[in-house]
Amino acid sequence: MNMNEDEKWHSLLARSVPAFVGETEPPYGFTTAILARLAERESKQMEKIGLRAFFAALAVLAITTAVTLDLHFQSRGELEPGVRSLIQMENVPVS
Repeated sequence: MNMNEDEKWHSLLARSVPAFVGETEPPYGFTTAILARLAERESKQMEKIGLRAFFAALAVLAITTAVTLDLHFQSRGELEPGVRSLIQMENVPVS
């Protein structure tokens, strides 16, 4: 190659560099904008799912507490079946 062709190639490469270099100033481009919107949408969806899971866990906790307290207050005065049978057998002679 001669000098004239070298200069043509160098100038062609110099003019084509911006096509291959990523953008450095906002807006970054179509692809970056789409990815940013997707990331924002995903974070909002995860926040919704997280809040729903939190409230579902609170509901399960409240239901479990209510059932436990209800069962506790219903059987407060009753004796366990083993103790009741021992009391009934008190007058039975053991030989």
